[in-house]
Amino acid sequence: MVAQKQMSAEEFLAFAEQHPDKRFDFIDGEIVEVSPKPLHGRIHSIFVGAFLAYVAQNPIGVVYTETLHVLDGDKFIPEVAINEATDADYLTTPPLVAVEIRSDSQSRASQQRKARAYIEHGAQMVILTFPREQVEIYRPAHDPQVLTADDVIDGGDVLPGFRLAVKDVLG
Repeated sequence: MVAQKQMSAEEFLAFAEQHPDKRFDFIDGEIVEVSPKPLHGRIHSIFVGAFLAYVAQNPIGVVYTETLHVLDGDKFIPEVAINEATDADYLTTPPLVAVEIRSDSQSRASQQRKARAYIEHGAQMVILTFPREQVEIYRPAHDPQVLTADDVIDGGDVLPGFRLAVKDVLG
């Protein structure tokens, strides 16, 4: 944890700009530093590539990486998201799909809390990746789905036809 206080999206952006070598999330009044490693970056790239290929064939939105989403006062910066196109400084609509990749500085519980918050704010699918362990899929009105290396991430009715082997995103 770095700080606890309510702040606007603009204040959060200014705070993040003062620390350009670091990455932060801001949820429920808490700024949390995130520290990705090379494995994190590799997993991130796999999701970006898979989503770019998907939206090229299925124009349902735009693929964003590490882009601020401000949803009812909470500030999220998913590693990867599919959302509507915008030229604004940040997104104010929930992502259709958000991907979060756990880093060493984040607890499993904090990541799961974040996934539920995305869903509460209107995201249709959240993919939590726990490198070298498992993937958890969150969707509205469903229990989280736990996937292991032998499984496949299936886009279901959110991303019809999207499939990605879990083993590819575990590292």
